[in-house]
Amino acid sequence: MKPLSESLTELAAKVKHFEESSAATRQREGHEFEKTTAELRETAQKWWADTREAVEHQISVMRTDFEKWQADLKAQRANEAAQLTDKSKTTEPSTKN
Repeated sequence: MKPLSESLTELAAKVKHFEESSAATRQREGHEFEKTTAELRETAQKWWADTREAVEHQISVMRTDFEKWQADLKAQRANEAAQLTDKSKTTEPSTKN
């Protein structure tokens, strides 16, 4: 059987090796984590910009369609008003006194 001091020295050496290995791994993973985070942030920002652009384009198309619809409706009402005016002039009873 080994003396206790020798076992403790071996244990201390193993713990030190584990701590050094763990620190190196944390540092390496930290860099990978930062890189992954930056890539995800960039991807999310691009997605948001693309989505926003698509929504703004769709709103623009909808506004254009709405304005055309309003102009068509206004023209149709003006045409109907003109037809009613013409009709009332032709069917207006003549007044004889």
